[in-house]
Amino acid sequence: MSVFQNKAVRLMATCEEGSLGDLAERQRKFLLSALELYRAIGGSFEQLEAVVMRDESEIPRRVDLVLGELMSELAAIGYLYDLDIMQAAHNTLDRRRQEEAAMGVDLAG
Repeated sequence: MSVFQNKAVRLMATCEEGSLGDLAERQRKFLLSALELYRAIGGSFEQLEAVVMRDESEIPRRVDLVLGELMSELAAIGYLYDLDIMQAAHNTLDRRRQEEAAMGVDLAG
């Protein structure tokens, strides 16, 4: 795993008390984050509804393939907004670590 991924996982393991391995919670948080990004880049509820209402009878693809495509889309969005996606990720991680440290959470682990 990457340095960022290792740091993010350690922070979640420390701060989210058991939810790191909770797939339902990971699904919920991912969906909320994806929807927030969708709205932040100008997506409308009408467009979202049209996508959700499509009849998708395909068998879900492997997680690694879909994750790779997701990362490519994030790269394209970063390009369009002139943002370094990894720098944005590190900035968010640093902010979360500072917030947790200010609340007295031990992040040494």
